[in-house]
Amino acid sequence: MEDAKPEAMAYIRQWHTKIWTRSQFWTHCKVDYVTNNLVECFNNWIKKYKGLNLDDLMDKIRQLIMDKWDVRRTISRKIQGIILPHIIKMLKEQSRNLDMDVQRCGDTVAEVYVKGGSGFKCVVNLEARTCTCRKWEVSGIPCKHAIAFITSLPDQLEKHVGIYYSVEKFRVAYEALIPVMPDKSQWLKSDHGFFMEPPLLKPTAGRRQKERKKGCTKSGSSTTKRKGSHQCRICKGYGHRWYNCKYVDPDDIAAMLAEK
Repeated sequence: MEDAKPEAMAYIRQWHTKIWTRSQFWTHCKVDYVTNNLVECFNNWIKKYKGLNLDDLMDKIRQLIMDKWDVRRTISRKIQGIILPHIIKMLKEQSRNLDMDVQRCGDTVAEVYVKGGSGFKCVVNLEARTCTCRKWEVSGIPCKHAIAFITSLPDQLEKHVGIYYSVEKFRVAYEALIPVMPDKSQWLKSDHGFFMEPPLLKPTAGRRQKERKKGCTKSGSSTTKRKGSHQCRICKGYGHRWYNCKYVDPDDIAAMLAEK
């Protein structure tokens, strides 16, 4: 990109260094992944309730969150250890078959590089919890270079994971209680001297859409066409009709058309 459009790269580095690439994110807020999965999951979560009035919708979202927090609170009481189990499982999977060389400078600093690679080295500092690839600082979880260094020492991986992924913080996050509310008929009535009528909506034909519109690159969208969805009854192939089949004698096709 820098070779093809250097002015665009200069603009991105000047104005969007904290947005467009995860390696440039601030390190005081730990980010394990950067996707829109959270938004899509929430949209699918409330899909059945989008047609409700605004006050009913917000009350239903409150109830859903209250139920989810109660489940998470129950789970947090059963978890043992210091770090969340799925983080430890992920680190153990990444620690297998690490083909890396570790050149120790001391007990906490080392140079790590891939064997037979380009020779690019990353400097790992266990005391500061940093690596020159910056993945450790951004996510709070040791990167593959740090894992290679840690596993070469008589040390445990969980000691080098950020406190954000600890069982204690997980319990604290869900220990608060969401206030309960009575039925809408028991809410206090307010009098502002006027009544705001709901907006007039023009009725449209067809059902109200609840599913989100998928992009053209998403599978199953209305704009994507399945190639070869029709099967030829002569050659049993896909993508053409029997009277346009190129793998059968044209005389046979002419005879079939004549009979038809």
